[in-house]
Parts: sequence; structure tokens; C-alpha cells
Amino acid sequence: MKFAELTRIALLGTERQGVPIPRPGTALGRLQSRVDMTRRESALLTLAALTAWHERVGRLPARDRAPLPQPCPPEQQSPVSSFALSLLLRLLAGEFAELLPEWLELAAGAGQVATPEVLPTMLNLGDSQPDLREAVLPVIGERGRWLAGQNPDWAWVVGAADNDESVWHTGERPARLSFLQRLRKTDPARASQLMAATWKEETPEDRAAFVAMLETGLTLREEDFLEIALEDKRKEVRRNAALLLARLPESKLVRRMTERAKPLLKFVPGEAGSVLKVKKAKPASIEVTLPAECDRTMQRDGIESKPPQGLGEKAWWLIQMLEVVPLDSWTGEWAVTPQEVLAASQQGEWTRELFEAWSRAAIRQQNPAWADALFDAAHDGKRSDKFEGLLAAMLPAQRERRLSALLSNNDNQTRALQGTLIAQCRHDWSRDFSRAVLSFMRRESAQESGDWSLRNQLKAFAPRLSPDVLTEAATGWPTDSKGWEFWSKGVDEFLAMAQFRADLRSAFTLQLADS
Repeated sequence: MKFAELTRIALLGTERQGVPIPRPGTALGRLQSRVDMTRRESALLTLAALTAWHERVGRLPARDRAPLPQPCPPEQQSPVSSFALSLLLRLLAGEFAELLPEWLELAAGAGQVATPEVLPTMLNLGDSQPDLREAVLPVIGERGRWLAGQNPDWAWVVGAADNDESVWHTGERPARLSFLQRLRKTDPARASQLMAATWKEETPEDRAAFVAMLETGLTLREEDFLEIALEDKRKEVRRNAALLLARLPESKLVRRMTERAKPLLKFVPGEAGSVLKVKKAKPASIEVTLPAECDRTMQRDGIESKPPQGLGEKAWWLIQMLEVVPLDSWTGEWAVTPQEVLAASQQGEWTRELFEAWSRAAIRQQNPAWADALFDAAHDGKRSDKFEGLLAAMLPAQRERRLSALLSNNDNQTRALQGTLIAQCRHDWSRDFSRAVLSFMRRESAQESGDWSLRNQLKAFAPRLSPDVLTEAATGWPTDSKGWEFWSKGVDEFLAMAQFRADLRSAFTLQLADS
């Protein structure tokens, strides 16, 4: 009696077909003969269970006849200390996970590798979080690279570490992506050649991913290839190609967009008034002409024809054009500063659309001067949705200057934004700015408040603090103030992360000193 036969009877039902009688003469038959056959349903289930177990225990395990892998080469780097390992285990478990990139950076800087027991977790981490692969690779050592060769899920390691171009031609998709990413950093021209050679055979998904990788080391030598990609059948390929060409100020796409946009804007200089006020002063303004159509060539260059909610169709076409045109071309042609352009933009009916266009352009083009000028307009116009992008486009010193001024401002509108802006200041802070943020936190935590958003953001400030002030963070808190009961949880979380960072840095500093 086989399990498949019992399954057939169960599907038909015991009313249509009786329970089979166990066959004597075998060990399984003798065991099944002890089942009470008067209760058909129960008997059938019991016979099925006994049969299934008998078939499972009676089957020999499969044999893998493939040759054994070559032994792992000897490790060339020293392992991290037990203290550093204990911190890594906490990070991998999700505690203070924001600090994992810092641990990886410190370990790589010290020339040390993770110990064997954590390698599978770290390899899985690189598989699930591609943005961490470059940081993970230096700390997995010889054993990690050997281990990755035994599991197809970790093929990204082969692509990131192997210089053999055969990876590109025969490797799995993760390995090819990692190989291309590495090659774009070391030999971008060769990476472009390999990509062009296999372009027609690639899947649409791969073409979109490969084009996006050209962002690393992007120069005008990729222009001809990207112009071809603008004609691709896949929308994602066309969009990625247009985004990259728009980042090259001298590209044909940027020139085409500039030629379309220049006739649509006219800067009208202001006029001074007379002393006797016979003639009133007239501020500078910008005259706007909307584009007449969005033809196929414009759509090919990345202009989307359908506007988002709240914007007119033609205004949306204009905004997208202006986003690509180099901002410095306006100030150069009109002989004005970004501040003067923004002031002129405030005159007339297109203020909102021009602000949208200038801010999108500053963020896309990473133009610090324009981002700094636009920040005031964003603040005054209550466009907090632009703060993060504009701050990211500024130089670190500009960000810190802007935020330091806001932290010393106690008006209600500014106070509501301070925590959000600090959290969006994602570069490594200077010593002075770190102390300014600590002073702000201490001042706020002395006030009675219900600002849950800021309290929950305090923890996010710890990874940005200058290492020089980590030891200063534990003191000076207003624990006797009326507001402390509300703020204490957020401050405790902040201090715990700051202390963890201090421990993390000392774990590698002490080991280097000992060696």
C-alpha cells in the first residue's frame, strides 16, 4: 500500500471506496494491522501517516557527485577584536542599525575583517541592500569571498571582486551588475564598451539598470550611446538616458532644451523712480511665454506631456525645460545674480511655476549658489517639501550656516521646522555645528512641549555628530526642568546611540594602538 493510493482514496471519500486492508508479511503491514479499521476516516488517516513515515525513513539521501570545492585560501588580514565583533552582532540584530556603515568603514580603514560566524549574515546583507555592497566587500576577507563562490545568491561578490571580463559575458545578473558598477569606477570607458557590445541582446530590465549605472564616471563620451538609448522601446531606459544627458551641461540634449527654453523667458530690468516721485520705481520682472506644444522630440528628450495635479499642461512643459537648462546660463546671459532672478520671478502671474522650475533645476544640477538663494524663498513661501533637496545641493558649510542661523531663531514658524531641517542635514557635522545642535536640544528639552515629531527625531542626530563632541553629549541636560518628563525618552535614545558610537570608535582605536 503506497501513500499515493491512500491519497486517491481520501480524494474519492471513504463512502465510495473502503479503506484498504494492510498487507501482511512486512514490517509496515504488521504495524498497520494493529489499526482499528471500524472507524474508516480515522483508520485512513492513521494508515496514511504510517505509510508516509515508512517511505521517508526508507529512502536513501541523495548523493552530490560534484567535486568538492577548493579549500579557502589563508586569510591575509587580521580579524576584528571581540569587542568590535560584539558591537557588529548588535548592529546586525537591528540595534542602532543606522551605524552599520560606520562600523564597516572603520573596519576597512583598520585593515580588519569580520570573523567567520557573521559572514553569511553580511553576505545576505549585501544581497538585500545593494547600497552597502561596496562597504561590505573589504571586510569579508578571503573566507567571505570563498564562501560567496559556493552560493549563487551571493554572486554579487564575484562581480564586485573579479577583474575577469568573463563575468560580464557569462555571469548571473547580480554578478554582472556588481562587475559593471566596479568597472565604472576603475575604467568607465571599458565599461561603456562592454555594455554597448551586448546592448541588443540585453533584456529591457537589464538595459534600464545598466544605463542607470553610467551615472558613475559620467562624461560626454557616453553621449552617443545615451542618445541611442533615448529611442529605446522601454520607458525606464529612455527616462534614465534623458536624466543622465541632462546632467551633462554640454550635451546635445541640454543644448536642445536650452534652445527651446531661451525664447520663452525674457528678463525685464527694473527702472529707478525719480526723486520727486513723478515716476515710480519699477522692479525687475520676467516675461513668460508658454510652449505651444509638446512634440515627439520633446518627449524623446524626457518631457512628460501629462502634468501632475495642480499644474497646467503648458506650464508643466515649461517647468521641465527650465529644469534642464543650466542655471548659470540665465545669470550669465542676463548679467544678474541668482537672488536677482528670484526677485524678478516674484513679479507677475508665474511666480509659483518659476519657483518650481528653479528649485528643481538647482536640486538636479546640484548648484550650491542657487540652492542657497532658493532656500529663503522656500522658507518664506512655506515650501518645506523643497528643504531636503535644496540642503543636499548646498556645500556642507552652507548647510551648517543656514541651520545655525535657524537654530538661534525662536519665532514660531522657524521652531516648527528646526528638527526636520537638522535631520535632513546628512553630511558629517563639524565640531561647531555639532555643539550648536546639542545646545538646541538642551534648550528644547527644558521646555514643556508636545512635539512628538522632534522628540522622535533626536536619535537620528547621533550618527552625524562630530566624534570630537561625543563625550560632551552626556552632560548638561536640564533633568530638573518641567519639560524633562516628556523629552527624557528621546534624549535617552539619543545618548544611547551616541555612547554606542563612542564605543564603536574606541573598539578600533584601541586595537590599532595595541598593534
